[in-house]
Amino acid sequence: MSEYKVIIAGQLEFGSRRAFSQVMEQYAHRMENYYKNDILLKPETIFKEEELTLDVPRTVMPSTERLWLNTLNLLERVVTFSIAGSLNLWRLDAGVMVDHHKLEPKSDRTTVQLFNRGREMVDQHDNEQEALKMMTKVVSRFERHAQAYERRGFINYRLGNDKDAHYDYTKSISINPLMPESYYGRGLVNVRQGDIQAAAADFEAVTQNSIPHQSIYWMAQVALGDAYLQLGRPADAMRIFGMFTKRKQRIASLDRYDRRIAYQLGDLYLKSDRSRDAVIALQRALSASADHKAPSEEAIQALLDKALTGQA
Repeated sequence: MSEYKVIIAGQLEFGSRRAFSQVMEQYAHRMENYYKNDILLKPETIFKEEELTLDVPRTVMPSTERLWLNTLNLLERVVTFSIAGSLNLWRLDAGVMVDHHKLEPKSDRTTVQLFNRGREMVDQHDNEQEALKMMTKVVSRFERHAQAYERRGFINYRLGNDKDAHYDYTKSISINPLMPESYYGRGLVNVRQGDIQAAAADFEAVTQNSIPHQSIYWMAQVALGDAYLQLGRPADAMRIFGMFTKRKQRIASLDRYDRRIAYQLGDLYLKSDRSRDAVIALQRALSASADHKAPSEEAIQALLDKALTGQA
């Protein structure tokens, strides 16, 4: 029987005691009668009656195919009762991701519909004010909607409303401290406001609430390395950038960082008298895709020549 590693993380909001009671009863009934207790998550560990939520901090566990499918099917039913939140489930085989499911509310409840329409507007640069109004409407209907606060924070950040963005991201985190997007967004606001120490703490929190198979994990690592440089911690930046360049997870959206990070890593290695490592990093920078944020090929080549001279 094949055994996998399963990772589950997230939070679901049910919004009313009635819905919470219904979902708890159904969870326990189906776990015992349909799945014969072959479920990865026991109800007493995940249901929080005071908050009317289902909370799963990042949880890693071994699993068989049967346990994985039973748990996935049960959680797919649970999410239909929720009004906000999301759950991520990953299944890995020898470190390789073979399955990923993101479960979110998709019911016809008004708050759910408003949020989903508003989220679609967020990426429309000519519709930002409408998206802002929509997210405000969502949180006025359900004040514990962490995702709506996060999305409103993103719009405010994009519009340059840093004070409002910081409030929204912090509010989102206070409701759902398991959501990496809110820490990442607040970290960016802190960088723009010049509070690099606070930004570094937020980027570290992203990596504690995500996994290397998510792009946001590595985006936060890049931002954390940049913060360490600004804080005068080159050894920590070198460690972070080294991890980024050696990552096994190939996520296309991360390729845009490769040239700049490899160059910075090469520069740090050279300053640490590690010429051989610097050469490898700078050669990697030259072979990476073009990036307008990275130094020019001429600048990279010049530093590579210096590293080669040092190696000789």
